[in-house]
Amino acid sequence: MPIQFKRHQLSNGLKLLIHQDYTTPLVSCNLVYKVGSRDEDPKFTGLAHLFEHFMFCGSKNIAQYDLPLQKIGAINNAYTSQDITHYYITLPANNIETALWLESDRMMELAFEETSLQIQKQVVMEEFKEIYLNRPFGDMWQNFNKMVYHTHPYHWLPIGKKLSHIEKVDMNLMKIFFYNYYRPNNAVLVLSGNIHEEEAIALTEKWFGMIPAGKSLLKSYPREPIQKKIRKEIVVGDLPHHLILKGWKMCDRFNPDFYAYDLLSDLFGSGQSSYLYDKLVTHKSLFTNISCNISATIDEGCFVIMAIPSEDIDPETALEQLNDFLYHFDFQNTLNHDLQKVKNRIDSILLNNEIKLEDRSSQLAITEAFSSADNFNDEKEKYFSVTEEQIHRISKFLFVEERSNNLIYKKNINLSV
Repeated sequence: MPIQFKRHQLSNGLKLLIHQDYTTPLVSCNLVYKVGSRDEDPKFTGLAHLFEHFMFCGSKNIAQYDLPLQKIGAINNAYTSQDITHYYITLPANNIETALWLESDRMMELAFEETSLQIQKQVVMEEFKEIYLNRPFGDMWQNFNKMVYHTHPYHWLPIGKKLSHIEKVDMNLMKIFFYNYYRPNNAVLVLSGNIHEEEAIALTEKWFGMIPAGKSLLKSYPREPIQKKIRKEIVVGDLPHHLILKGWKMCDRFNPDFYAYDLLSDLFGSGQSSYLYDKLVTHKSLFTNISCNISATIDEGCFVIMAIPSEDIDPETALEQLNDFLYHFDFQNTLNHDLQKVKNRIDSILLNNEIKLEDRSSQLAITEAFSSADNFNDEKEKYFSVTEEQIHRISKFLFVEERSNNLIYKKNINLSV
């Protein structure tokens, strides 16, 4: 059943979506700013993620953002992606003004305290070291994205390229970033749950209506040139096992072919019955695990195969076997049945996304920020309209070795024990 919602836009440009559900005593408040790591200066990468942390350090009139939420039993968090920054709160419906008060005050003006900035810089740098520098395969996606994207800012991850980029961020840069991107005309607010439409509009106007709009943002991102040559990199280190990442650039999230790419990734690499797993893990024992995933980004994404070769298999030999399977694959007469099976799985996932209030609210906010929340209700139809001919077409276009990106992590067997 379609998720019902109403729209309202404030004079300062803030978009409000209201999804009513009177079966719950809660309200989910989702605020998405249309800014992510792709909006950063290449010399100051990691800034969007650092700013997400800084947003919890107090605003002009509220010293401790989390304290009022803790007092009413609310749950809140945030994350930064390549395309957006998303803040969300779930709280009792009669406390909705607490959420709107907090979010509007920090949208209006942050405290901008130097001590807080230095603390959060240290927190983010420790996160960078722990996850990306000190773990096996921690730099995997950084290395892979650098290989796939040469001109587009998806070249780096939200954590940033280097620790030095975070170290040199100062308060002046934070203020510029805030007043450029954290403005009502660059944001989407979704209120879902036990709240009336009239109340939602009135309270949003009350708390956000006086915040001035920012300047119009004319965002322009460089397009990736067509890849005409295979890219390959080998990383040797003290690793628990070998690992292969193989990928190709694909369409953006709202291209009509996106749904076919998503189903293709399920056909080849989702679960033990998928084509790659069945042939290369179960029957040939070349790998201990293999899977596919795609990036659902606003701009050109990536179709990726991740594979762990068996202990006694050289990873380059395993990659050759993977290539041989991909480039000579024949769907034969099973595609109709297999395609219906993955469509049914997607249908189950979409239904699960509608069960929890928080998930519904989150998906509405993200989809509105990316394009239009109207697309949220069309998802099932678009997946189920994918044809066998479309799968054949995109697989032939995608699986071309000259446009592939290959990252191999080799366990150094010569390291002393």
